[in-house]
Amino acid sequence: MNLKTLILCFLTAFVFWLLNSLNKSGYTTKINYPLVIKYDDSLYISTKPLPKKISVSLSSTGWDLLKQRLSSNVNPVVYEVHNPLIISRLDNSLLVESLVSVLKKSKLNYIISDTTTLHFEKRYRKKVTLKVDSLAIDLQKNFVVASLINIAPSEIILEGPESVLKNYDDTIFIKVPAKRLGTNFDDKISIPLPQNGLVKSTTEKVLVSFEVAELLK
Repeated sequence: MNLKTLILCFLTAFVFWLLNSLNKSGYTTKINYPLVIKYDDSLYISTKPLPKKISVSLSSTGWDLLKQRLSSNVNPVVYEVHNPLIISRLDNSLLVESLVSVLKKSKLNYIISDTTTLHFEKRYRKKVTLKVDSLAIDLQKNFVVASLINIAPSEIILEGPESVLKNYDDTIFIKVPAKRLGTNFDDKISIPLPQNGLVKSTTEKVLVSFEVAELLK
């Protein structure tokens, strides 16, 4: 028997042994199972990133556990939060019920506890007035603002966690970035909002326009 034939026989025997082993039950492994947390996001907002996976210990055949690890089409566990303002962590008993309902062939041994906490706040909306800081406009010598300062829109709506938006001022002043201005101004300017990924604005820029004239000596 030459070396190639020997290797082929060995590989064939190994494949048959592997297939037979994977068909047997009694295997146990830990996997990260996909998790979807549902809540009324029109009324509440999560101020911390929500967990997207939950660690569990499963027992089943080798094939089933291998599929659980490799498959990207596993039905996620859906966990509903009915009282976001008073729920601070996931309820393992409810998770077990949900997991058992989606695990068809695998046996759930236990959920691996973690320190994941939930934190929700009321979704809050705040109307903010926009004004141009006219005293800070940098003009050339002997030039003045010669018209009303137009700003559009003059109001925006901010949306985010209640505790954050209540600290925002009711009026935001827009600074004209142009230096040594000697001509009429008509341009879009970014609204100087604090950097917070949880706060959304109806617009990020406003259109500011006004006329500039030189004083006659």
